[in-house]
Amino acid sequence: MNFNGKTLIIIGSILFLFQLGNFFSIDIISPALERAQVLSAISSVIIVLIGFLFKQFNPNMADRVELKGENKFLFDSDIPTEILDELAWGSESILTSTAAATLLIHNDGKNILKRGIISKDLFIPGDTCLRAVKDMKLISLANTKFYPGRDEFYSFCPNVPSIIIVPINKKSFIIIGGWSSKCFTKSDEKWINNWSKKLNNIFLKNSF
Repeated sequence: MNFNGKTLIIIGSILFLFQLGNFFSIDIISPALERAQVLSAISSVIIVLIGFLFKQFNPNMADRVELKGENKFLFDSDIPTEILDELAWGSESILTSTAAATLLIHNDGKNILKRGIISKDLFIPGDTCLRAVKDMKLISLANTKFYPGRDEFYSFCPNVPSIIIVPINKKSFIIIGGWSSKCFTKSDEKWINNWSKKLNNIFLKNSF
């Protein structure tokens, strides 16, 4: 069973109903039984509260958005084999082990890889992507709905709810879009950032 907030709420509610049923079915109530019933009720309520808290703070519990686009894997035919192998492995790992739904890698003015739910439109970097590359810092847009510059990413994936931009070097970066808002964890960001550093070393090695 996959235990999540909803599961805990259901279990706690069932236990509470059971203890109520047990209480009303007893003819003689002793002090010891009263204490046991109180403890049982408190335990059930605590389980329900933990369920609500887990549901509230779990970043992956947000509503999943039905993204516009097609599920594809497109790449530049000029990419050297060693780099393509790394890009294929890394992009698949991100899409399968995190809440990522779409991924794009841009290098020296070209979109060299698009994978996941992608748009047919040509993506052209705007202010946000250029700032990430200039500052060489990861930029996380936890909820694009409230980001004034979200139009920049319409050709990436029109209705993507969350985005991470990770610079590789001064001319390359990765854009990753999530299925829901606030879906990426700090561990996800750290892992992706470390992978970008590995890509930079491979790009330098292959003069790409």
